Amino acid sequence: MKKGVGIFIIIAVIVAGFLIYNLRSDKTSLQDNTVNRNTVITADSQSNMVEITSSGFSPQTLNINQGDKVTFVNKDSNPHWPASAMHPTHTVYPGSDIKKCDTAEQPIIFDSCRGLKQGEEWSFTFNEKGNWNYHDHIAAGLRGTIIVN
Repeated sequence: MKKGVGIFIIIAVIVAGFLIYNLRSDKTSLQDNTVNRNTVITADSQSNMVEITSSGFSPQTLNINQGDKVTFVNKDSNPHWPASAMHPTHTVYPGSDIKKCDTAEQPIIFDSCRGLKQGEEWSFTFNEKGNWNYHDHIAAGLRGTIIVN
């Protein structure tokens, strides 16, 4: 019986350490990445641009460097809502989730959290390396990929 209790305590300490480490990492990410993620930018800003039309995202695949900002611009008369894949949860990009819209975490998720009107822009800074699929939440068949090196 004592051996079982000892193993349980070891496992509990490992799990607690893992949770503390991850919460601390997430908190640091929140502090470092809250600026300029969800803001409308002016035309003179230097960034990568993805145009949204009735036929989809252009370019459909965009290669960028870690830490680069991508600006999504709605060129269509209908609203479009760029967000991380998978529809409808938006959870593929680390930390993203549609449930975080309208919360304090909204500035750090890959989700515009609403439809962009014609001519409107929304920007997101990609701090995680990888291939990040995304879609239009309003027209889920419209998809694209951001490749972050």
